[in-house]
Amino acid sequence: MGEFHKKNAMRNDALERKRHELVASPLFNLTFMPSLLLLPDSLRIYRATDAASRTLGYSHDELQQKTLYDLVVEPREQVDAVLTHARTHPPFLLTARRPNREERILEGIIHSLDEYQLLHLSFADLTDLHLPRRALRETAAIDPRHTGYAYLQELVCALSRTFDGAHAYIGRLIESTRVEGVAQAAGGVLQEPLDYHLHGTPCENVVTTGMCAYPSGVSALFPKDAELQAMGAESYLGAPLRDPQGRTIGIAWITHTKPLPDSDAIREIFQLFAIRAAHELLREQREQEAEQLRAQLLQVQKMESIGRMAGGLAHDFNNLLTAVLGYIELAQGAAPPNSSAQGFLNNAITAVEKAASVTRQLMTLARQHPMQRQPVDLNALIQEALQIAQTWLPSYIQVQTYLAQPLWRVEADPAQLTQVLQNLLLNARDAIPETGGVITLETQNTTLDTDYARSHYQVVPGEYVMLMISDNGIGMKPHVRERIFEPFFTTKPRGQGTGLGLSIVHNIVYQLGGHIWVYSEEGKGTTFKIYLPRAYDGARLQSASLTTPVALPRGQETILVVEDQTEVLEVAAETLRLQGYTVLAASSPAEALQIAQSLNEPIHLLVTDVVMPVMSGRELADYLIRLYPQMRVLYVSGYTENTIVHHGVLDSGVHFLPKPYTPAQLLQKVREVLDNG
Repeated sequence: MGEFHKKNAMRNDALERKRHELVASPLFNLTFMPSLLLLPDSLRIYRATDAASRTLGYSHDELQQKTLYDLVVEPREQVDAVLTHARTHPPFLLTARRPNREERILEGIIHSLDEYQLLHLSFADLTDLHLPRRALRETAAIDPRHTGYAYLQELVCALSRTFDGAHAYIGRLIESTRVEGVAQAAGGVLQEPLDYHLHGTPCENVVTTGMCAYPSGVSALFPKDAELQAMGAESYLGAPLRDPQGRTIGIAWITHTKPLPDSDAIREIFQLFAIRAAHELLREQREQEAEQLRAQLLQVQKMESIGRMAGGLAHDFNNLLTAVLGYIELAQGAAPPNSSAQGFLNNAITAVEKAASVTRQLMTLARQHPMQRQPVDLNALIQEALQIAQTWLPSYIQVQTYLAQPLWRVEADPAQLTQVLQNLLLNARDAIPETGGVITLETQNTTLDTDYARSHYQVVPGEYVMLMISDNGIGMKPHVRERIFEPFFTTKPRGQGTGLGLSIVHNIVYQLGGHIWVYSEEGKGTTFKIYLPRAYDGARLQSASLTTPVALPRGQETILVVEDQTEVLEVAAETLRLQGYTVLAASSPAEALQIAQSLNEPIHLLVTDVVMPVMSGRELADYLIRLYPQMRVLYVSGYTENTIVHHGVLDSGVHFLPKPYTPAQLLQKVREVLDNG
C-alpha cells in the first residue's frame, strides 16, 4: 500500500513539473490573447496570463483562489453546458463580472491539454461588438407599424432588455429646466414615465453639452438627483434628441445599478437610437398638429353641411309661411271688421313674422343671402350698432369703447356685420347678471403671422382688423365653450333663444375670410375677438408677404412664466428658452411662489396671466416684487388692456400683451420690457 502512495506521489510531482514547464514557457506567457488554465474537475483556475488578469480585473493571486464559476454571471449548469458544446462547436460565449461589478462579454475557445490534465481557455473581450449587435437585434424586432409614441415605448423596452434590465427613458423637453416623460422601461417592462427638473442631474449636462457617459459612480457625482438615488444608480448614458435645426427637443438615457461598459461603440449605437427617437418625437408632434387642424376642418365641414340642410328647410318653410300668410289675409277679408277673429288673425300674422325671422337666420346660416361687399369703416358701424342697442340694453349695463384711430377698413357687407355686432351684444347682455356689469368694445389694427396660421385652419397670414367684444358676466364652462358655434345649441331657457345667433356670426366671419377667437373664464366673463382681413385701396399690396423676416431678439435673463393653460405655458416657455432665456414655468400662482422662494439667483421678469384661480396675476406680482424688488412684470390676458384696466384688475400704464399672441410678439414684448423697464 505504501508503494502505491509513493508511486502516486511521484506521478503527481512529475505532472506538477510538467505544468510548471508549460506555465513558464513563452507559448503560454507571451500569447496576446487572454488565457486561463483550469483544473478539469472543479474548473479552478490554475494559472492566468497577464492579459487575462487585466481583462478580468483580478490579480494573479486572486484568480488562483477562484473557479470559473466565480467569475461569470451564468449559473453553474449553464456554464457546464456552454463549455461542453464549445468543445465540438466553438466558440463559447460567457459574461464575466469584474470586481467593480462591471460586466464584460467574453468569446473564446476551449480545448483539453490531456498531457497536463488541464483545460485551456483562450478568449477575447467582445463587449463592444456584442452589446451593439444585441441592441440592433432587439430594436429590429420592433413592429414596423409602430410609430410616434408607440415606437418610443417599444424602443425603451428593447434598450432595457439589451442592457440587462437597465432603466431606459425618453422624455420631451418642455422648457429649459424641465423634462416630461414620454416612455420609460425597467427590466424590459414599461413603467409610468417620470417628469423631473434638470437642475442637479446628469441630464442637465446632456442638454447643455451633448452626449454624456458616467460608466460608474454616477449617484455620488449627482447627490441631489433624487431619482438616481431612488434607483440606486451606478452608471448613466444620456443623449440629447434634436430637431433638424439642431435644437434640443428631448432626451434619452439609460441608467443601471451596476457599471456600464465605457465603450465608443456603445455610445455610437446609442446616438443612432437617439436620432431615431427624435424623429418619432417630431412625428408625434406633427401628427398632433395635423389632428388639431383636421378637427377644425371637420367643424367647418359640419357647419357647411348643416348650413346646406338649413337652407333647404328655410326654402320649404318660407313657401309654407307664404301660404299661411295668404290664407290669414283671406280670412281677414272674409271676417267682419269688428269681429273678435280679427284679433286672433293679427296675432297669427305676428307669429308668422317671427317664424319668417327664423327662416332669414337659417338663410344666413346657409350662406344663401348674397353679400353686398364694400369697404367698411368698422368704427362707424360700431357706433351705429350701439345707438340701436341702447334701446334694449338695461340700465345696469355700462358700455365702454376703445376704437383705434386710424383704423384700416375691411371689405364686408355692412348689414351682415351689423348682424354680427347685434348678436354678440345680445349674448354679452344675457351673460351679465342684474347686479350690473360692463360690455367693452375695442378695435385694433393687427397682423396674424405664419406661426399663428399654422395652428388655425383657414387663417391666411396678413394684416387684419381686430374687433373685440368683452363682458364681465358669468363666463362659460369648457364644454359649453366647445359647442357655442353649433346651430341650435343654447344654454338659455326654452323659448328665449334659437341657438342660431353665434352660428350665424361664425358663418358670416368665415365668409369674409376672417377668424374668431373665444376666451372665457367661468365667473369672470367672456371675450370674442374677430379678425377681418384688411381692405386695400386698388390692388392688394404684395410687399407685406415679401418682406425679409426680422431676427427675433435674444436674451440671457431669467424669466418666470405663470399660466394656467398648459398649452399656452408650454409654447411661451419653449419660445423664450430657444432664444437663450433661462425659463422657470409655473401652471399656478402657488407653484410660482414655491419656485421663487427656492431660488438663489434673481428673477429678471415675471410673465403672468392676469385672470387665474385663487390668486390673480396682479396679486402674484405684488407678492413677488417683495422678494425681487428689481423684477419687472409683463401681464398677458385674453381680455384686452382697456378691459382689465377699466375693471380695476390692473393699473393703467402696465406692460401688457393681449392673447392670442404669436411667439414673435411675445419675444418682442419681453425684450421691450427688459430693455425699457
